Amino acid sequence: MHAAPARTVSFFEYATSDKGSRRTGAFLDRMQSLIPWVDISQELTPALYDGRTGRPGFSVTVLVKALLLEAWFNLSDPELEEQVLDRLSFQRFLGVAERQDIPDETTVCRFRQKLVDIGAFEELFALVQALITEEGVEVRPGTIVDATIVDAPKGRKRTDGSSTRDAEAGFTKKHGEWRHGYKAHAATDVSGRFIRQVAVTSASVHDADVFHDLTMHEERAIFADKAYISEERKRSCRHRGVYWGVLDRASRNHPLSRRQERRNRQKSSVRSHVEHPFAWMKRLMGYRKTRYRGLLKNAAHALLIATAYNLKRLDSVLRMEMANG
Repeated sequence: MHAAPARTVSFFEYATSDKGSRRTGAFLDRMQSLIPWVDISQELTPALYDGRTGRPGFSVTVLVKALLLEAWFNLSDPELEEQVLDRLSFQRFLGVAERQDIPDETTVCRFRQKLVDIGAFEELFALVQALITEEGVEVRPGTIVDATIVDAPKGRKRTDGSSTRDAEAGFTKKHGEWRHGYKAHAATDVSGRFIRQVAVTSASVHDADVFHDLTMHEERAIFADKAYISEERKRSCRHRGVYWGVLDRASRNHPLSRRQERRNRQKSSVRSHVEHPFAWMKRLMGYRKTRYRGLLKNAAHALLIATAYNLKRLDSVLRMEMANG
């Protein structure tokens, strides 16, 4: 029996074999090993391609990796295509062997829309939640709730009197300034390590309106700032045996007592942990402004950002645990 001839290695494969940014490359190598790509492909492929549309030009794995690269490195579709062409660590992560194997911006855009249509970003988020559990990472019981405004363009008036403004975005006033966009509501574990739930609404929706959806399954403790204060919700939590960690708020002619001020400081020391994921997503992932129009697409984008954050946070926690033995 004759051995099969060795496959010729292309120059493109040779160039990407062991070169590129060490820090970025090391992170992406860890993501390659950590994320259950087979599970993701098996979950999404049947729903995306039912046999009538033909086989895709790119695998689900490659396109999901492309979306995660966009989230981790704050890239638009055109920027992603350019960066993959330029960055060897990105090429290795996607597993491309030739230039034509790199998905273009139109392919990524269409794939994202398919995921939105079938609600797949919820599945991706859930898969990562399961991964956190499987890795045996300690997640402290309790929930912290908070929200942040994601700005959207206010639009401009057309000559016919209509506006280019996103009709599903809304206005809200914060610190005396009017803001236009959406609100991303999140629930984290009590240490602020991981995002457990995400919801997106118009910016005009009050933070407290989403409180029940984010906390209905909590059995230990709930922490939040003064925007969530409610005697009715407080009584409900106490009836369920859940610690009420929402900050007290002074009112006219009723200043906080010293005891309330002391308790607020104690609660704030826990509640402040929720600022970490929001800061990380805003500063490193550019989650300050909307990339898309409409509630559905922006909700999907929030889930992608939260999924990417949880993966990055999981990697950080696992490396810390390994370093500490």
